[in-house]
Amino acid sequence: MKIWQKHIFSKLLKTFFFFLICLFVIFVIVDLSAHGIRFFSKVGYAEIFLYYLNTFSANLELFLSLVFLLSALRVLFELTSHRESVALQMAGISKKKLLAPFFFFASILAVLCVINCQWFAPHAGDFSDGFKTAYKAKKKPHEKKLYTVSLDDETEIVYHRFDKEKKELIDVFWVRSPIDIWHMKSLQLDGLEGRFVDHLTRNSSRLFEKTESFQTRCFKELPWNDETILNKFIPYDRRPLSTLFMQAFSRPADERIIFSHLYYKLLEPLLPFIILIGISPIVLRYTRSRPAFLITAIAIFAFLGFKSVIDGMLILGENQVLPSYIAIFSPVVILLSATMPSFARLR
Repeated sequence: MKIWQKHIFSKLLKTFFFFLICLFVIFVIVDLSAHGIRFFSKVGYAEIFLYYLNTFSANLELFLSLVFLLSALRVLFELTSHRESVALQMAGISKKKLLAPFFFFASILAVLCVINCQWFAPHAGDFSDGFKTAYKAKKKPHEKKLYTVSLDDETEIVYHRFDKEKKELIDVFWVRSPIDIWHMKSLQLDGLEGRFVDHLTRNSSRLFEKTESFQTRCFKELPWNDETILNKFIPYDRRPLSTLFMQAFSRPADERIIFSHLYYKLLEPLLPFIILIGISPIVLRYTRSRPAFLITAIAIFAFLGFKSVIDGMLILGENQVLPSYIAIFSPVVILLSATMPSFARLR
């Protein structure tokens, strides 16, 4: 790395960590102002610090992208206002080469996001949720946990509890299709016999109604085998990248949801690159009067708006309103088609 590259990279690194620490401190102060009394009266400082560290990890992609935006803007403004960029270009370094340390730093952030998404964020989200349930809000007296099993015929079993001694599922729904659901008080796994069974179907008014009832019924058509694993339902946004990738090709019933979250998680590490392509042509443009505050405000608003659009498109992809790849990547294509020509003209 050359001297000028080390200079820019060092300046970017220092600015990045300054904004990152400030953002984290502000987040902690705001949250403690609402829940600090309840926290400090029940848990110690170490557990509180661990909670905020896990919360930070669960939202790392958002924090890193926003801080990178602020840091890149400040360093680029400083380079242009101090005429350092002019001096470097007079030495034969183009504007695109000038951005090399920024792209290198964005690559480091992308790798960190992938590592966090694969190994840290899933556990961090569970820890944060458990902490909030225990200390932020009052516990619900009869909170029910949800468990699910995807079957070979693309149907799904949803149940409340598994009794290992009796080897039976308690409070079971067999979702055969959006219009055909079986509910039973319990399902004995050895003989696939259900007790207190109700058959629910969707009528012409698109409402579910009970069409059949049995005190006991044998479900020989249920594709159950001894290798079927009983799992607690893990939200799709809490699953590691490798898990989503494997399930995308092995669970056709959830394919549209899994692919939507997989594409979303693959897109998040690329946000620093998209940010850099979008802001660099504007900030590196030579002009006598540069409204730095206005450019920064618009950039932050555009970033938050783009993130909101991506989150909304994720919902459309989950519900199959649009194909997963179109829902997630179409906003990126539209944005890059508007910013890439200006970036390509940088000399």
